[in-house]
This record gives sequence, C-alpha cells and structure tokens, in this order.
Amino acid sequence: MEQHSNILKYKHLGIYTQNENVVYIREACHVCISEGFEALTRIRVSKATRSILASFNVINPDVLLFNEIDLSDAATKKLNVVESEDLSAYADHKEPIDWMRKIKNKLERIFIVHGEKQSLVALQKGIKETYGWDATIPQLYSNKNVLSFK
Repeated sequence: MEQHSNILKYKHLGIYTQNENVVYIREACHVCISEGFEALTRIRVSKATRSILASFNVINPDVLLFNEIDLSDAATKKLNVVESEDLSAYADHKEPIDWMRKIKNKLERIFIVHGEKQSLVALQKGIKETYGWDATIPQLYSNKNVLSFK
C-alpha cells in the first residue's frame, strides 16, 4: 500500500448505529492526519462506483490497525463491502460547492467558519477554482463586519 494514499482495509467490528453512516478510524492513521479529520467530521468513503457521506469517529488503537477502517452496519450495507476490501476515505467538498450553483448573483466574499484548517483551505480553494469567488477563513475571535440586504 502506498504510504500517503487514502486507501484503507475494511475490518468489520459490527457497530450498530440505526441508519446512521459512521466511519471508525484510529486517530493516528495516515488518512486522518493528511485530511485533518477530527471526531464528527463528515467524510466521503468510496468503494469502486459506490460512495457515501459518513460521520467520522476515532476508535481505540487496540481495535484497528493504522491501515484499517470500520463502518457502521448501515454504511457497510450501503457500500456492499466485505472484510479486507479496500475503501478510500477523504474530505468531501463536492456537496457544498454544488449547492452554491443555486446562488444566482456573484458573491463578493464568502466566510468559511466551520471545519478543520486543512479542510477549510481545501474548500476555499475549491470555491475559488469553481466560481472565482473570494472565500475568507476568519481567524478565531476576529471581528468581521457583515452587511446583508434582501
């Protein structure tokens, strides 16, 4: 396995979460570090042509190896995955960027205020590349004047 890839081996632990898609990975996993994941981050998990959006949770290091991933039973069924199959896990910015297509007028500035630093920067870059809009990531406790008109 390539050292910096987002590929992880599926290990079934049988965690039931009703119908919620949940992903479990060790905190020190290379994917968590490279993507900047923290607990409850929404991430995309893919297998071939299937893909789901799931909540990320950190799991005890004794349960999973560095290159392993577990899914809730609901997520396992949706991806139709079996033990030891490869899955990719990565931060997903497609949905918010696609949602922005509904905005009719060009925006002067967007403030991105929710997420981890690496994820915010990736979303900022995606907005700039897709729409050419200025996306700002305010510093913690900074003051920004926002004026809104209807």
